[in-house]
Amino acid sequence: MKGIVLLTAILAAAPALAAEPVVYRCAMGSAERLVTVEYPEGTTLPCEVHYTKAEGSQILWTAQNSEGYCEQRAESFVEKQRGWGWKCDLSAAKPE
Repeated sequence: MKGIVLLTAILAAAPALAAEPVVYRCAMGSAERLVTVEYPEGTTLPCEVHYTKAEGSQILWTAQNSEGYCEQRAESFVEKQRGWGWKCDLSAAKPE
């Protein structure tokens, strides 16, 4: 019984695992574009794929129930960018 109480207390005190944004930086000359997978609630769902360029930012795709959907869509879109001549790399952090 003590073990269950202790485990429950530990789990209740542990912070929820936060999903880090996935950021692709694409460049062509001096132009830069970002394709970012965001997790508004800090978990893997829901998710949003954001596309940012000089003209502004927009949400291209969202998912509520399908893990991995946003990541797949982002990767596919980045491949299209590469096909258009952009050099895209996975970035360590989202720009401020």
